[in-house]
Amino acid sequence: MNKFFSFIIVGLCFIAVSCKKELDKQPTTTLSNTTYWQTEQDAVSAVNNIYRYLGDVDYESFISCATDDSYSWSNWPNDVQYVGNGSATSSTSYFEHFWSHFYTMIAAANDVTDNIDKVSDISADMLARLKGEARFLRAYAYQQLTGMYGDVPLITHIQSTEEFNVARTSKDSVVQFIISELDDIADDLPSTYSSSDEGRITKGAALALKARVELYNDSWADAATDAKAVMDMGVYSIDDDYLSLFNGTNKTSPEIILSAQYIKSTYPSALATWIGGPTLGGWSQIVPLQKLVDAYECTDGKTIGESPLYDADNPFDNRDPRLKLTIVIPGTEVNGETIDITQSTSIDALGNNNASFSGYYYKKYVPADISGDWYNNSYNDIVLLRYAEVLLTYAEAKVEAGEIDQSVYDAINKVRQRSGVDMPAVTQITAGDQSSLRSLIRRERHVEFAVEDNRFFDIRRWKIAEDVMPGPAYGILNNFNSSRADYNSHVLVEQRNFNTNRDYLFAIPANELSINTALVQNSNW
Repeated sequence: MNKFFSFIIVGLCFIAVSCKKELDKQPTTTLSNTTYWQTEQDAVSAVNNIYRYLGDVDYESFISCATDDSYSWSNWPNDVQYVGNGSATSSTSYFEHFWSHFYTMIAAANDVTDNIDKVSDISADMLARLKGEARFLRAYAYQQLTGMYGDVPLITHIQSTEEFNVARTSKDSVVQFIISELDDIADDLPSTYSSSDEGRITKGAALALKARVELYNDSWADAATDAKAVMDMGVYSIDDDYLSLFNGTNKTSPEIILSAQYIKSTYPSALATWIGGPTLGGWSQIVPLQKLVDAYECTDGKTIGESPLYDADNPFDNRDPRLKLTIVIPGTEVNGETIDITQSTSIDALGNNNASFSGYYYKKYVPADISGDWYNNSYNDIVLLRYAEVLLTYAEAKVEAGEIDQSVYDAINKVRQRSGVDMPAVTQITAGDQSSLRSLIRRERHVEFAVEDNRFFDIRRWKIAEDVMPGPAYGILNNFNSSRADYNSHVLVEQRNFNTNRDYLFAIPANELSINTALVQNSNW
């Protein structure tokens, strides 16, 4: 077992970040006392405690269901379904969870930054590195919070009881804090680690997150600069095996910059239960929708509406290979099991217990050797930052800044021409102006990052959620089961609404407003 994760697991036995409701999750009596902060190992264990909040499978893995990509049929283990279809209220627990989760993560980081200087038995380099890791993890939490809620309270130290009622800080100010923090710590973090510390925060992670935050907030020149800095490090590269990044067989890929890590039987998750279908023992809680399927180009690099290769009678032929790497279409083999919903006897067929409501399943993120009853024993990591995102961040930032040159095409093509995908190169002939490149990059991000968290933030920052979210959400074309009313039509999964004046931001949780009177609700919630 990786020594880093051994420390996390052991640390959880004696490190507890005690919490009360709302923002008084800042621990005032736990690790912040002089009896704890004595040795370097104390400091390492406290920082390790923050890392565990990166893993949030029962909620974070469902976030694509709040986009046009995916659907969740149940309100357990969470009620993201209401967020996806526009029926959420300020009492929806999905909103409460992320607020609570990320502020607990921030509390753990604040505990470290407030107290780690008490440790005397530690080298200056190690002290700077551990501080850097804690500050990165806090910055990551704030990146997620600002993308979800907009203005949020900026808390950077352990609060006293007098400070529990704290107002929201403007999103712009929080974003500038994130950028400043990441800029300040980048050189204190190593570019790589030995195998015993594989998975810890690196300089590349700090720069990649900084580039993401800058991109998400329209700082084009800075985003391009920081993405280029990651590219110039020479540490990361596009992996030849796309699916392996997500199925647990390639955890140390040079494409992965940061992931939430799991260990089978020791530190597992329930991801496979949520994302797999009945043949694999899953509950089909996160399933693809037709809009995602339709986003994949044909093998000539044209959309299905433009390509002569597209055949409506054989819609999965001649398509971007990432379609079949990401989504289970009828007849797909997963871990030695053939999944074909067109067969009436299949337990995966439409209408069966725990079967997909859309007729599609995800292949991406199903562990490579999982079959049967595998509840809570997934071991594949959740990828949070990877090199493909850095390349597409660079390309998008350059295009939006009007600085289109060959480096933009090179960055895009490294992603879409990875071995096993090999889509046609984008050139100045096929996409020669800002508008065509913008459309292509947005489509590339859509299919490359399916069922990751990027789409959630993308459709909100691009202000296209109002276009892609409302209306009927469809699944597969039912041309195989004449007993159903939707025969020869696409399966209607649900009707969705999106309130342009409300739904671009999550609601501040109702119970937090009742506890902290300084908080003000987002508009129209």
